[in-house]
Amino acid sequence: MKLLTLQKFGGISLISGSALLSAYSIFFFLLLPVGEMRHDLTIAVLNSNWIWLAMVAFLGVILMLFGFAAVYSRLYAESGAVGFVGYLFIQIAYILQACKITWEIFVYPVIVENQSSVFLLKDAVLKQNSMVVAFGILASAAIFVGIILFCITLVRSEEFPSIAGILIFVGASLYGLGPMRSVFIGISGILILSIGCLLLGVRLNRNVSTVDQLW
Repeated sequence: MKLLTLQKFGGISLISGSALLSAYSIFFFLLLPVGEMRHDLTIAVLNSNWIWLAMVAFLGVILMLFGFAAVYSRLYAESGAVGFVGYLFIQIAYILQACKITWEIFVYPVIVENQSSVFLLKDAVLKQNSMVVAFGILASAAIFVGIILFCITLVRSEEFPSIAGILIFVGASLYGLGPMRSVFIGISGILILSIGCLLLGVRLNRNVSTVDQLW
C-alpha cells in the first residue's frame, strides 16, 4: 500500500510538473522578447517576468524528478538493465537541468545588474566558456541516452500508453537540439515532452486507483 501511495503522488507530480512546464513554454513566448534574446540575453534577464518564469520551470523540473521515480517503480520488474540505465540518465538530466535553472534565477540577474559583469551575458562570454559548453554537452547527452532507453521501456510496457513514450522521445529530442537551432524548437520540445508526461501521470493515477479499489 505504501508503494501504491507513492505512485499516486508520483502521478500527481507528473501531472503538476507537466502543467507547470507547459505554462512556462507558453508564457516564455508571450512575455519575453524571444527574438531579441538570441542576440542579447540580457534583454530577457532584465525583463520583469524572467525570474518568476524560471521559478515555475524549476518547480516543474523538481516535480518531474519525483514523477519519473514513481513511473520507474511501476516498471522496474519488467524493465531490466535498459530501463534502469534509462531511468538513471533521465534523473541525471533533470538534476543538471535544475542546476542550470538556478543560474537563471540567482546568477544571471546579479550579472546583468552590475555593469562590470554584464558583458559575461551580453557578449556570450559565459555561454562560450569551455566548462559551460562541456556542461551543456553532458546535459544533452544525458537527455538523449536516458530518453532513448527509457522510452524504449515505455513503448514495450503494457502499463503505459505507447504514445506517451513517443511524445517524450520527440519532445526531449527537440529540446536537446533547441540550444543549437532556436529557442522556438527548444520550447516546443518542452511542450511536447510535457504532454507525454501528462499521459504518464494520468495513467499512473488511474492504475493506482484501480488497484486501491481491490484492497
